[in-house]
Amino acid sequence: MLYVSIAIFLIILTLYILRNSIILNIYKFPLIRKSWQLPDIAAGAFELDPDNDKPVVVCCGDSITHGHIGYDWVSTLRKQDESKIYINAGINADLTWNLNQRIDKIIKHNPDYVTILIGTNDAIGSQNIKHIQDYYVSTKGLPQLPHIDWYASELEKFIIEIQSKTDAKIAISTLSWLGEQSEAEIISVVKLHNNIIRTLSDKYELTLIDLFKQFDKMIDTNNSVPYTTSEWRRLRGLRAVILHYVFGWSWSRIGRKYRLTLLCDHIHLNEKSGAVLQKLMKDFIDGESTPDRI
Repeated sequence: MLYVSIAIFLIILTLYILRNSIILNIYKFPLIRKSWQLPDIAAGAFELDPDNDKPVVVCCGDSITHGHIGYDWVSTLRKQDESKIYINAGINADLTWNLNQRIDKIIKHNPDYVTILIGTNDAIGSQNIKHIQDYYVSTKGLPQLPHIDWYASELEKFIIEIQSKTDAKIAISTLSWLGEQSEAEIISVVKLHNNIIRTLSDKYELTLIDLFKQFDKMIDTNNSVPYTTSEWRRLRGLRAVILHYVFGWSWSRIGRKYRLTLLCDHIHLNEKSGAVLQKLMKDFIDGESTPDRI
């Protein structure tokens, strides 16, 4: 019995030590690896036709823009509006520093419109929680620990670079909620990051898309399962991916286990909130209509 107990303990210890590698490798399984593959018409891989005369929209961000975990609002816009080229510059788990590392892949398309929704991972990583910060440093190659001041600096750098090297009309969105409990500590963290977004939007005369405010209007209960910062928090995202890609569940259905109304896993958008973001982005683009490219 003692040997069995020791064996079980060693197995559990091994699983704990290798947890990051195990989860990342599960995402490589054929049925669910789409969640981490490049989005359709990805900024880095897509080459614009030299004879293109359609306005170009580049949507910049992280997994919420990437659209393979949660609602894919960029692809839906592309299907609805064939008069423009919609290029996806969202990458799963990216922080704003990561976005700046690939800014040349955005600028090369000479966009007419740029949308920015970045900072969710900065907000998550800015909490003084070692295993979360270590995860971002190791998986995203960060040169330092995430911090709100670093976020502000990197976001301003990105805006300045886009404005100086393109003539694009720019919209920037506030971050959506993390979890759906209004008094949660993580919501306070998100609000601090959104204050930076609003300040920079005013400073550089960008169009502000207030996604957070829309969530505020639509969430009228604190009955959801709380957002967690535990070691195993990423299992919620893995669960969502498996249920969606293997069993065909909608993102909204997936979130019901946690009594979520706008999110599927406490981070990513479901169909309801995704449609809201999609409309806000479309309203910006339509309101800033640009003639065909010359």
